[in-house]
Amino acid sequence: MCSSASSPAASNRFQPIQCSIQGLDQVSRRKTAPLKLLLPPRAVQESSGSQTATWTTKRTLPEQQEVQRGSDEIWELIERIKRMFQAMGDGKVSISAYDTAWVARVPALDGRDAPQFPEALRWITKHQLADGSWGDKDLFLAYDRVCSTLACIVALRTWRTGERIIAKGVEFIKGTMAKMETEDSTHMPIGFEIVFPAMVEEARELGLDIQDDAPVLQRINAEREKKLQRIPMDVLHSHPTTLLHSLEGLHKLVDWQRIMKLQSPDGSFLFSPASTACALMHTGDERCLQYIKKILEDFNGGVPNVYPVDLFEHVWIVDRLQRLGIARYFKQEIRDSLDYVYRYWTDKGIGWARESPVQDVDDTAMAFRLLRMHGYDVSPGVFENFQKGSEFFCFSGQAGQAVTGMYNLFRASQVRFPKETILQQAYEFSKDFLSKKQEKNELIDKWIIMKDIPGEVDFALNYPFLSSLQRVETRRYLEQYGTDDVWIGKSLYRMPYVNNQAFLALAKADYNLCQSLHRKELQRLKRWYQESKFSLCNFSLQKLVETYFSAAATIFEPELEPARIIWSQCWLISILVKEYFSTEGSVCELSDFVAAIERWNPIDAGRNLSSKAQLLFMGLFTVVNEQGKQGLMYQGRDITQELQEVWHKWAASFLQKAKWKAAGYQPSMEEYIPSASSEMEPAVRSTLHFVGENISAETARGPGLLKLMNITASLVDDIQEYKDQKGNCSCCSSIHIYSHDRQVTGDEALTEVQKVADEYGAHLLYETLHSTELPSACNQLFLAATRVKNLLANAKSSCRVADKMYTHVQRVLFESAV
Repeated sequence: MCSSASSPAASNRFQPIQCSIQGLDQVSRRKTAPLKLLLPPRAVQESSGSQTATWTTKRTLPEQQEVQRGSDEIWELIERIKRMFQAMGDGKVSISAYDTAWVARVPALDGRDAPQFPEALRWITKHQLADGSWGDKDLFLAYDRVCSTLACIVALRTWRTGERIIAKGVEFIKGTMAKMETEDSTHMPIGFEIVFPAMVEEARELGLDIQDDAPVLQRINAEREKKLQRIPMDVLHSHPTTLLHSLEGLHKLVDWQRIMKLQSPDGSFLFSPASTACALMHTGDERCLQYIKKILEDFNGGVPNVYPVDLFEHVWIVDRLQRLGIARYFKQEIRDSLDYVYRYWTDKGIGWARESPVQDVDDTAMAFRLLRMHGYDVSPGVFENFQKGSEFFCFSGQAGQAVTGMYNLFRASQVRFPKETILQQAYEFSKDFLSKKQEKNELIDKWIIMKDIPGEVDFALNYPFLSSLQRVETRRYLEQYGTDDVWIGKSLYRMPYVNNQAFLALAKADYNLCQSLHRKELQRLKRWYQESKFSLCNFSLQKLVETYFSAAATIFEPELEPARIIWSQCWLISILVKEYFSTEGSVCELSDFVAAIERWNPIDAGRNLSSKAQLLFMGLFTVVNEQGKQGLMYQGRDITQELQEVWHKWAASFLQKAKWKAAGYQPSMEEYIPSASSEMEPAVRSTLHFVGENISAETARGPGLLKLMNITASLVDDIQEYKDQKGNCSCCSSIHIYSHDRQVTGDEALTEVQKVADEYGAHLLYETLHSTELPSACNQLFLAATRVKNLLANAKSSCRVADKMYTHVQRVLFESAV
């Protein structure tokens, strides 16, 4: 028996969230098994035999029928989306009336007084809208409609056809031109200030009654002059710039022989059919001709506003599937897509199409994040191409930012590895840019009209990557994803393989199916909690809801049911042990508790332990023994002793800190770092065995990721304690140690410790993606636990912590996606 010692100071760690568990008792009490079609092979075979895992039981017939209906719907949608991947080529994109009009203007290359591409002229004739305009029929923007309509009537007048159609178009322009003065200029099409004034001049030359002195035209002409000053003609002819995309607005200024050296490998000028058609008109270039002929064949007589969009489409599809929580159904397709993108990755980044001479921060940031998170070797040095001083821009050499470009840069900057200064700079700039736009209510983008840009930005700012959970993000994104988002190029356009009903339908069906299983698992965990008699000691049931929420929000796949159960049980017990011995139990009793774990004998477990401590030990003993036997099915061996050692190590580390606190001892940082531990450790180390990977006892014993996770979690705990206690912290807190050793204030120490925690988080991310000690699925558990820890700390930092956690729990576990 140990000598007497004073109890450690009370801790505020993991205070119960007063969040209701409304709806829990309405969930069916029948036990359920994971879907066979989603189980790993071994689990499928085991479940078909006479022996099943502890938490795997049979469904009733109505439940089986319900799951089968859901499965049929899911697999039909999966096959439909797989066909989209199979059909992906240079990009699925809507036709642009504006660009088709420019193609229609190309005269016959053999000298005839006729269009080279009569099919484009026919397309224009057939697609005038009822109000006399051309453009996106479902979304009215004055800039888009007027520009597209002007291009079409100029094409028709060029070939002296369709006078009635032209007259309707002219009347539309007259009645709509003034609306451009009040319309948000953010939605002005790309290159509008270059091409529109030039087309007005051409229309007047053709005798079309188009007003050329409207106030809005004066403003647009001023914008044109400013842009031409930023990119002088000498630069235009010698370096690839975004003006290559709008040569049709500069055709009277361009030296066509000089500009041809900047032609893209596919024969286009920066992948613009209109710009390329204009070049063809002036040069008769064979490569321009072949580029346009191919597009006309692919799009049945019309052309899109930009083509190809292969890299853009590949990365955006992967991003959408991941955020919607359905990427696991398309692992091979995603790998093929990212292989394709990586093939065209350069040290300056990428553009929207392969082999682009101009790169943009939007596509580069999106591709960088996805490639890095999937293990590809990409350097953050690409972002130097978009940096000027302390600022970052959408295109090299430009002086403007778009909300979505900075939003994707912000997301990319968060997958930072240690000592990547450029990403830290990108993070600080993009966060500041987005925050200011949010404060001014200016979250409107110039490249896309999305369903909920403000909501996406708000979530990103409040829940950075290492402080968010996959299912929390998915539940939010199910409401933000737009099936009909409209992109802004030279005209409005749509990307049906990026935004569509199939993605959303599959995501909702999958989410609701997983959620129904999660609710039933939680119900069974509730019964286990009651059988363990934890409630008799005033241990809150809400803690069980929170721990299960953390499991369901990270390892959510149906076949990982045992992993979720084990994660929840272990994390709950470690929380209860830590809370009890931080508030009631003495250091002496904690020492006896550690000794009881080492002896692992329930007969003498009550020796020197209070009734609460005995209850905790017996709950732990029962759970570990059950999990150890489950190891026979998942690892081919009884892992009870391995799990016992996990708990003993964690409890001994907790005891060491308790002794320091009781004695008022301040350790050095050299002592603090090796002793770092967290209540997450037993949950993660136990769950490693149940994610479908075979791991040896030696491998599971001490992976480097464990140390990184524990250090990061300990620092987060210290930071939270300092904030909770309004500047006070225990003697063995890293903040207290740093403040004492460096002779700085507590707030200064807080700032430095936060930087250290961020750097350890970056190191943890690196090792998660690169360490080969454990399989990838196991590595991800350490990252997932760290994200849970940060999310909880984020919630506790809020003045409305209960509301925040209530919302997360309710949405992930109880609110179906409709």
